[in-house]
Amino acid sequence: MFEDYMHGFIKEICDEIGPRESGTQEEILAGDRIEEEFKKYCNETHQESYISSPTAFLGFIRYGAAAIIIAIVFYWLSLLIDIGSLQMEASYSLFFISMAAGIAIFCDYYFIFEVMRYTEFLDRFFPKKTSKNVVGTIESTGEVKHTIIFAGHHDSAYEFNLFYHLKTVGAATIFVGFVGAIIFGIVSVIKLIFYFIPVNLTQVFFVLGIVALILVPIAVLYMFFHSYKPVPGAFDNLSAVAVTLGIGKYLVENKSNPDIYPKHTRVHLVSFAGEEAGLRGSKRYVKAHHDELTKSGTILVNMDGIGKKDEIIIANTELLIGAKHDKEVCEDLLRIAQDLNIRSEMGTLPFGASDAAAFTHKKLRAGCIMAYPHKLSLPDYYHTRLDTPEVVEKEALGQVLQICLEYLKYIDKSE
Repeated sequence: MFEDYMHGFIKEICDEIGPRESGTQEEILAGDRIEEEFKKYCNETHQESYISSPTAFLGFIRYGAAAIIIAIVFYWLSLLIDIGSLQMEASYSLFFISMAAGIAIFCDYYFIFEVMRYTEFLDRFFPKKTSKNVVGTIESTGEVKHTIIFAGHHDSAYEFNLFYHLKTVGAATIFVGFVGAIIFGIVSVIKLIFYFIPVNLTQVFFVLGIVALILVPIAVLYMFFHSYKPVPGAFDNLSAVAVTLGIGKYLVENKSNPDIYPKHTRVHLVSFAGEEAGLRGSKRYVKAHHDELTKSGTILVNMDGIGKKDEIIIANTELLIGAKHDKEVCEDLLRIAQDLNIRSEMGTLPFGASDAAAFTHKKLRAGCIMAYPHKLSLPDYYHTRLDTPEVVEKEALGQVLQICLEYLKYIDKSE
């Protein structure tokens, strides 16, 4: 019954509202529908509006890729002057390599800090939009000693063209391009420095320049990395929102059962907006509630991408954003999953980030549950048009629901 309810909700949102780009009316409509469900199960519900620039997160990628190509052209103009193939004064070589280094470093900074580390580096140059986090609260029957947030996000991503058309090759291309851009930036800076040092490394920089040319076709692909068409987002991440609803439904239907309904734990069910725009919703939530979250010792159990049964991953690390989640929370979640005889493992989120990172980066206790075949890679439907309700297995939703409910029971009984 609960599995059908959760999967039915995913299908309803996909069919009736569709894709939900961050900062759009569709995202807000989905939040309204989620709050309607929260009202059935929670003592109190509300939405928290915030302002962000959601298109800034990925919006500069195509321009950054084009800028890298321009930087490579400047590098070669400098190099051609150095080897005498371009008859210009030596000072022009300095000008061109300075331009190459400056452009490359700026782009690398954007890729590292905006795209990889989720800072809001260029947001001031992009349009401001309103989004809303949705919060429902279930109060305990007795004195509150613990607070848990069960969360997912309801916005959906732009389609990653390279992932859809090139599959694993697309992901590899992204990695090679990123590393290559970093290396090119370093080489450009070194060449600039050696302009002022009386050591002739022209042949070395010539070879490195040839290697840099490999970046040009990759940079062209980067210019088409993503579309501005959002995907259905059933797996990522209506699946997690559906589990939060399942938690609420199960608790309210067992309110008279003291072995199930929490005696000493306040439960927040949260659906964040703007996750696909660089964790904007969860970051705003943490900023608004940090003191309260800290004082109450709140634990976040975030869910992101619930697709396959018996493929549960407790993500204790998020590689690119540099988040290492609370060891005790993650170990308890894994132990509970294994006690339930659900095939599960501790793992790493290899690409992107989850809302749990916004909590972990602010020293708040958090863990993340995922469910897909885990081989340090992402499924074919990740951020593509294939992310439809059909890829979400009902049994996977049921397993994650079990884990969350047992974890709530464990925390409620702890001192």
